Amino acid sequence: MDGVKTRRAEYAEQTRVALLDAATREFAENGFANTSITQIAGAARVTKGAVYHHFSDKVGLFEAVLDRCNEAAERQVLDAIATHPTDLRKAALAGLEATLDVCMDPIAGRLIYVEGPVGLGWSRWCACEARYTSRNVKSLLRGLVGAGAVPGDTPIEAMAQLLTGMITHAGIALVEAPARKRKRTRDELRRALHQVLRGLERSHI
Repeated sequence: MDGVKTRRAEYAEQTRVALLDAATREFAENGFANTSITQIAGAARVTKGAVYHHFSDKVGLFEAVLDRCNEAAERQVLDAIATHPTDLRKAALAGLEATLDVCMDPIAGRLIYVEGPVGLGWSRWCACEARYTSRNVKSLLRGLVGAGAVPGDTPIEAMAQLLTGMITHAGIALVEAPARKRKRTRDELRRALHQVLRGLERSHI
């Protein structure tokens, strides 16, 4: 009996992954508004009933896709930060640059920064961003303050909101940049982020 349950659980998980993979492709290629549950079910080779067994509706499926993209992006950023365990300034810069690299990915960039607000609505998307980007920015800021790299009276919450907004718009700029200009846009945004961080280090708020 346990073996049957295990096989059912494995099949259910395989179906869920197949749906997320198919939905990721469809949403990235066609956009949230132009993608239907029927299309996703067909791409995953399952019934519409199977989709609704795992997800409440198209928005719920899209949110799961976005969460998976954000989790992968977060791992990439945290891995970059971890390469500088003793230098928080370099760690912060590495994290910011890794975020730009995420935006360079045509699928992740479009899903997170372009389709995200469309599919979830502004408030729900902002809450999603807060779970990932804003949380990591706050952590970096607290580390920099604790290390004395930025002024101790820096307003963490307000500064995190500003930096998160900056990162979000950098992501949008990269996603919307023509392919031939994307690398140059990334390099310009990288320099701008470095200048912002240097300014923060020198500020006395």
